[in-house]
Amino acid sequence: MAYCGKHTFSLIILLIAAIFAVAAISQCAILPAICRAEEGPGAENSEEMASYTTSFASSGTGRVNNIRLAAAALNGYTIQPGQELSFNAAVGERTTERGYSVAKVIVDGEYVEGVGGGVCQVSSTLYNAWVLAGLDVVRVQGHSLPSGYVPMSQDATVSEYIDLVLKNDTAFPVQVRTKTDGTDLNIAVFGKKQPFKVTLLPEILSVVPAGEDIEYVDSLPEGKNYVIARRPRQGYRTRLVATYTYSDGRVVKKQLRRDFYRPTDTKILMIAD
Repeated sequence: MAYCGKHTFSLIILLIAAIFAVAAISQCAILPAICRAEEGPGAENSEEMASYTTSFASSGTGRVNNIRLAAAALNGYTIQPGQELSFNAAVGERTTERGYSVAKVIVDGEYVEGVGGGVCQVSSTLYNAWVLAGLDVVRVQGHSLPSGYVPMSQDATVSEYIDLVLKNDTAFPVQVRTKTDGTDLNIAVFGKKQPFKVTLLPEILSVVPAGEDIEYVDSLPEGKNYVIARRPRQGYRTRLVATYTYSDGRVVKKQLRRDFYRPTDTKILMIAD
């Protein structure tokens, strides 16, 4: 009887362990970013390497919701030395089923309605914090139009097909911590501070003038010879330069990227002859 009692107790312990293991696997299947963030040693005792803040004060309800959801998904995400952070993998799909709302997004140089509008503000804020921390950027792409929440060449667009990929090229874990306070989004990067301070300088290399796009139509409002259907927007060629100032007085400058924000032509509606 004593043997059976011990044997039964061992089976119960094994069963409980199996249940917890299945639960953990299920959580990883549903929330992979959280599981990845908790793998390996964390960065709980680290120091702030850099942070960056953007404002969403002028955003509508849907856009604010999307910003908060994406920021929450990133909070606490830890990247081990030599590992990469994929924004799309960490945040996950932006769908209505996952709580995301319809808001304005930039597609092919135009503002249109789309699910997840505003998430690019989160990726752009993360990008700036990461660069200011002196960490490596594997892949970044700017928008086709300038963004209102960061300077040109400091934006990072993301979509189903475009990703922001960052790398922890230090010997210590790096952790992302996000906070939405009122109408501000703050993203901080924690880890081992670099032996230099980073400052960023976006530069306009050239201005690209907008052209005219004339479309002939059958009719116009009474008394009108033409109608301006779209206002022009000039384009820009820009670059981002980082300055690394070391504690011993050395200063190193590096061009991080070049971008092209294409112009938007004036669209004029006229009566066909």
